[in-house]
Amino acid sequence: MQELSTTARAYFSQPRNSGAFDLAAPNVAAARVGEPASGAIVQLHLRIAADGTIDAARFQAYGCAWTIACADCLAGCLAGMTLAEAAQWRHHLLMEILAVPAEKLHCAVLAETALKAALRNWAEKPSANAAVQAP
Repeated sequence: MQELSTTARAYFSQPRNSGAFDLAAPNVAAARVGEPASGAIVQLHLRIAADGTIDAARFQAYGCAWTIACADCLAGCLAGMTLAEAAQWRHHLLMEILAVPAEKLHCAVLAETALKAALRNWAEKPSANAAVQAP
């Protein structure tokens, strides 16, 4: 296994954004991606502020150190972004920030997939969208 970069090691050893939000809250979107059989799962929760920005993000992950580092880094980067900015996020940014080796590309892709799924979950919540879009 490729040794973790200094940045990735920091995210893995002391995750700053682990946890979850109350899924019953109208301003929370969530997604779970991955499969236990593959050895990697990422669950991502987004708390959306009234102005449509991501107030905070939390993750829960099962997998290798790279998977956990990617999920934590992504969750930290999302705070303060608009939904449109978050929709533009791509896994290659995690690859750069954390110096993810090519053989661990799937870890960064899994984090991106969780984000896209959480954004889809948010788009499917009409009551939450109405609250954010209200003047």
